[in-house]
Amino acid sequence: MANVTLKNVDKTYPGGVKAVADFNLEIPNGEFVVLVGPSGCGKSTLLRMVAGLEEITAGTIRIGERVVNDVPPKDRDIAMVFQNYALYPHMTVRENMAFGLKLRKFPKQEIESRVREAADILGLGDLLDRRPKALSGGQRQRVAVGRAIVRKPEVFLFDEPLSNLDAKMRTQMRVEISRLHQQIGATMIYVTHDQIEAMTMGERIVVMKDGVVQQVDSPVRMYDRPANRFVAGFIGTPQMNFFNARIRAEGGSLVVEGPGDSRLPVPETQRAALATYRDKPVILGLRPEDIGSAAAEQLANAPRIRAKVEIIEPMGAESYVHFNIGGTPFISRVDAHVTFQIGQVAELAVFIGKAHFFDPQTECRIETVSAH
Repeated sequence: MANVTLKNVDKTYPGGVKAVADFNLEIPNGEFVVLVGPSGCGKSTLLRMVAGLEEITAGTIRIGERVVNDVPPKDRDIAMVFQNYALYPHMTVRENMAFGLKLRKFPKQEIESRVREAADILGLGDLLDRRPKALSGGQRQRVAVGRAIVRKPEVFLFDEPLSNLDAKMRTQMRVEISRLHQQIGATMIYVTHDQIEAMTMGERIVVMKDGVVQQVDSPVRMYDRPANRFVAGFIGTPQMNFFNARIRAEGGSLVVEGPGDSRLPVPETQRAALATYRDKPVILGLRPEDIGSAAAEQLANAPRIRAKVEIIEPMGAESYVHFNIGGTPFISRVDAHVTFQIGQVAELAVFIGKAHFFDPQTECRIETVSAH
């Protein structure tokens, strides 16, 4: 296993199209890092540069102590799992998993031992003599992962490996890949556009936009303290609600003047940071779970707003309720037993202590004393 270091890595295509800009990241030995962002943000390009499938325009990539900028993919000691499985249809599961080792002239006994070990880890023992067409999508993906495991590489690279699976199988494979990481302790870099995969799998998450890193952090910290509006809106389901607001002085304190003439108190822990925004606009961010029924016990003493119910989405144990206040739509995530009626003007409690504030010009987080 090995650490991976990317320093000032750039990728510019002919015509001046910049796919990755000044990317810096240190991945310690054995860490599971997830690169996440919308389509076209540069995450797959970056993974392919680590693999050696794309040349870098500038910067340095190290695997362990070795600079690999000019090292061919086959000599980088990495294994890559692709979105489309990339299995040979005429070979059995055993032959697919063994193929790379045969090319490297491994002894037959060593190949069989490694294939059996990987099959046991992934639950493929009964499928070794089947061909890919006789397997489900999830089984094919496990074979693709198994083919990587038998290599015993220093670094595993995953390029959106679950995109072709249905929702239930994606959930199962997320757990299996996380369990695999715990078992073998390998360095893993995982690319996805699905923020749920990122949050549930990564020890650290790298959020990218337009080839630029927006934030690198643990899942919990990224959720609680997003660096900017983009990260705040990308991480979380449903996404964070944003309101145009203004900070006002009132009775020796500060209030947030929000949509629909709402006035919400600024928590004491946030006053110092927001004092410089007095009489200035800010972007107020509230996660759906922090706006709830006024009857909710944990929000009994919270400030109130009034908003009109537009749509109700039952989700089982909870519901997503779409509201409108002063022409601004937003979503609340509430217990399914809390009843609202479409068209009703409801009183809602706001957990203002969980609020996020962003500068409307830079869209960066306005830092506060609160650790949320």
